[in-house]
Amino acid sequence: MRVAPRRLGPAVAFAALWAAGCGTDPAISSYRVPRSTEAGQPAPPDAPAGDYRILGAMYPADDPQWFLKLTGPADAVAKNEAAFDKLAATLALPAGGAKAPTFTLPEGWKLAGPRSIHAETVRTPDGLEMTVTASVGGVAANVDRWAGQVGAANPAGATRPLDAAGVKGLRVDLRGPKNPSAGGMGPMMGKK
Repeated sequence: MRVAPRRLGPAVAFAALWAAGCGTDPAISSYRVPRSTEAGQPAPPDAPAGDYRILGAMYPADDPQWFLKLTGPADAVAKNEAAFDKLAATLALPAGGAKAPTFTLPEGWKLAGPRSIHAETVRTPDGLEMTVTASVGGVAANVDRWAGQVGAANPAGATRPLDAAGVKGLRVDLRGPKNPSAGGMGPMMGKK
């Protein structure tokens, strides 16, 4: 009986493994996974990066005491932008600043009452929510916080002056890939 030399054993094993594992049809396949806007929350299938928006106003401009903040998908916020600007232009601060500001609601917008830290909540006809909140902290800290909520990489240039009923304010417009309503409030407002 003839026995194969031991040197051929590894070569035969390699040849058998190569023949079994190599071929012209690769075993790699691919598939599409929806990108995530927040941990565990898939983005809508048609939501490109930058598809969320925060449209806000801060009053008074130099030391904000009150915020208006409309958030949602960028296209839905855009549909309500003109009405938001009209509302923001009617805002009046009460003497002493202790009470919530007053403003004129655009047609179809409804008061929904106070909630949590919000002095007032307003609903647009298509279901977006605008909040009215007493502020803490300055302009830069709060613009940075909002930018973080929407995932805006560079908040520089996001503000512009706004004239309201007897008070100067700042209009804030930020866009980014994160849904600001999906992940909570984010970091709390800075201290004065």
